[in-house]
Amino acid sequence: MEDTIKQIELIDPVASAGSVDGPPIQANQPAQRKILRPLSQQPLAKKPTIPTRPLVRRPLVKKPITKPTPKAIADIEGDLGEPKKAWERYRSTNGRDAVYFYLEAVFAVVTRWQQLNCAMKNSRAALRLQHDAPQMKPEPFGIVIYCTADVEIADAKTRSKWSRVLRYARKEKPANQRLTDFIKSNGGINACAAQFARKSGD
Repeated sequence: MEDTIKQIELIDPVASAGSVDGPPIQANQPAQRKILRPLSQQPLAKKPTIPTRPLVRRPLVKKPITKPTPKAIADIEGDLGEPKKAWERYRSTNGRDAVYFYLEAVFAVVTRWQQLNCAMKNSRAALRLQHDAPQMKPEPFGIVIYCTADVEIADAKTRSKWSRVLRYARKEKPANQRLTDFIKSNGGINACAAQFARKSGD
């Protein structure tokens, strides 16, 4: 009797229900196999990394001043044509105010270059176009005077004085007033040059 009871306890009632004659089958056998199955040893694929280029700091290289191109030369020579004509007119006239013709022309050219933000560039290019040009202060008015006037008449002292007058007018002259009228109303060429020197320390 006890042997019969032990046999009954060893038989799974759920598994034996499907087959009467065959041996007993343990319940959930496939599920157990899945659970007991060892995990895959193959490592997970890593996402490809994009190599980053190292930051390279290059030293700043100062570009050499190049010669003006043919088109720039033509434009600069064209701009200087008017002061050159005004210089000839000034020298051919004995009038006391004849110099104002020339100063008006120089003032107009440099003022236009300054409005285009190319006064320094154009004046330096104009100086390079001159034969045996001396070392000069990078000041557009003085350079244009040197390039358009007779250097034996408008010497360094005269160029400096006229340049100070034109720089003074550029800073102080009202937009609707003629250059000649402004200079005369402020005491003339010598007075304007002295006034600019006092204010700027030049």
